Amino acid sequence: MSEKYTPPKVAGDDERQVAQEAVEERAAILEVEAGLPPEEALEKARYEPSSGNTEDLLEVENVFLNQWATSIAKATDASRPLVIFSAIGLLSALCHNFYFCAPMEVYLNLFLFILGQSTVDRKTTLLDMVRRYLAEVAPELILPNEFTPEALFACLSKQNHGTVFSRELNSWLDQMLGPDYNKGLASTLGNIYDHTKYITRQTKKDGLLTIEDPVITIIGAGVLEYLIAHLREMDLISGFWPRVTLVRLPPHNGRQYRSPGRFEIDYDTLQKLRAIARQEGGEIKFDKIAHLREAYAADLLREAEGLGNANLASGYARLEWILVKIAALLQLADNPISREIEPAACHDAIILVDYIKKYLPDFYDERIKPGPESKLAEWALRFIRKRDKNGTVWVPYRTILQHSHADAAKLQGALGRLLATEECEQADTPATKRGGRPGKAYKRDQC
Repeated sequence: MSEKYTPPKVAGDDERQVAQEAVEERAAILEVEAGLPPEEALEKARYEPSSGNTEDLLEVENVFLNQWATSIAKATDASRPLVIFSAIGLLSALCHNFYFCAPMEVYLNLFLFILGQSTVDRKTTLLDMVRRYLAEVAPELILPNEFTPEALFACLSKQNHGTVFSRELNSWLDQMLGPDYNKGLASTLGNIYDHTKYITRQTKKDGLLTIEDPVITIIGAGVLEYLIAHLREMDLISGFWPRVTLVRLPPHNGRQYRSPGRFEIDYDTLQKLRAIARQEGGEIKFDKIAHLREAYAADLLREAEGLGNANLASGYARLEWILVKIAALLQLADNPISREIEPAACHDAIILVDYIKKYLPDFYDERIKPGPESKLAEWALRFIRKRDKNGTVWVPYRTILQHSHADAAKLQGALGRLLATEECEQADTPATKRGGRPGKAYKRDQC
């Protein structure tokens, strides 16, 4: 009898074996504790954070992602998380015309910000490669790197979708996150991410511009230490940041580096990307993964309740739909003509979303602490609610200022925070009969 063939080991086999054993052990526990059938227990155990699938190796089954990683490794030694998420950004750039319904249309665009150390992480190198591939497949989708709100509207009025590449994310954010929240570029991009059907803006040069169905993907790379040092709590709770998919690269811990090789377009990868770009788009359904999404969302809610940080809990809540977006992208990557997400794509997406989730506390909890403005905003909200018990009474600004015993500029900043988080509404009040100037009034938002 001939000896049974045993395939040779490759890098990652041991890690995969350990992860598989952890999954099987967890499934056995779920069978006993939760009374689940063996197949359902194994399926649930595959995506639970305790299964060990959230390591920096990011081993996935998706054929396109693994082919991409192999081709990229010929030119650079960038870490696997950077390589994998750069491919996700590229797929998002090509799949603007696909959406799922939850309950309205949710397009597959991402605001993907990859953060790591300067130089050694090869972030800009990977972004340049992604841009090069997109230029080969669909150059018309590449939008200008920098723009004011007026320039963005002028661009989108001619082309309502595309991708922004930001190789210097820190300076780009300095330009975008100005002090006037909900009135500048950050608010506009937040509305676009949520797929506001029509966006209008009055510009000095072109007059009133209307954009129908705008869809934008942003792929940016920045230095972690710089970004964290310049972020304020207000930035994270304003309309833009909660919609950002933050990817933190792992620390290096003595990793060896090699010089980059020659970058060449990989023919097979290019052909797959062209096959995706040829699709007309439309709805991609997620009925087959509904049970996985619901179970994952329940786990997110359970974790969020114990976080003790409302901003972080909000970030967790958005991961449910980031999961569906990434699963849809992976489904289309391996099968461009498919119009329904299969469980295999969802399992891979869970591994990637777990990786994102692992580093979120760095941004929302450990580094960003509530300041005096946050405490003043909490007081103002309590005061407004006390005066406005049924949500119909407008509380004048001068009344709030009188009782706050706070500096007017600081109070205005605190009230601006409440408007940005949509906890309050603001209205103009007419001048008094005694000749006073028009003012502002606030009431709690009933939405």
